[in-house]
Amino acid sequence: MGTGSGFGLSLVAASLVVMPSGLVMMVLSPFSGRLARAFGPRPASLLGAVALIAAYGYTLVFSTEVWQILVANILIGVGIGFGYAAMPMLIMRSVPQTETGASNGLNALFRSLGTSTAAAVIGAVLATMTIVHDGVAVPSPAAFQLSFVLGGAAALAALLMALFIPAARDAQERHPSLPE
Repeated sequence: MGTGSGFGLSLVAASLVVMPSGLVMMVLSPFSGRLARAFGPRPASLLGAVALIAAYGYTLVFSTEVWQILVANILIGVGIGFGYAAMPMLIMRSVPQTETGASNGLNALFRSLGTSTAAAVIGAVLATMTIVHDGVAVPSPAAFQLSFVLGGAAALAALLMALFIPAARDAQERHPSLPE
C-alpha cells in the first residue's frame, strides 16, 4: 500500500468493508432492545459507548490493513446498534406519555443533525490535512488519526453521559408509554 492510496480499493470493495457495520447494527438492534427492556437502557448505552471507544482506540493502533478497518467497522456497528436501540426507551422513561411522540421526533432530528455535523467535521479534517500522492491531494495519515481521535472523544463523552443515567427505575413508577 502506498501512502494515500486508500488501500487501492475500488468503490465497491470499499463499500464491502463498510457494509458489515450496518449488518451488525441490524442484527443487534432487536437483541439490544430486549437487553434494554430486561435490564434498562443504561447497560445497552454503556455497552454501545464502550464498543465505540474500543473501535476508535483500535483504529489508532491498527489501521494499516483492510481487515483491520473491517474489524473496526464491525465494532462500530456493535456500538451504534446498542446505543441507538437504548435511546427511545431512555426518552420514554424521561418524559410524560403525552410528550413521547414529540420527544422521539426530536431525537430523530438530533440524530440527523449529529451525523450530518460529524460527517462535515470529518470531511473538513480529511480535506484540510492532505498530502500529494501521484499529483493528487489526498488525506494524510495524520488526518485519519485525528478523525479516529475525534470519534473516540465523542464516544467517551457518550460513555460519561451514560454513566449518569439512573441504573434502575422505581418499580412503582408508572410509564404508560413503555411496554410492560
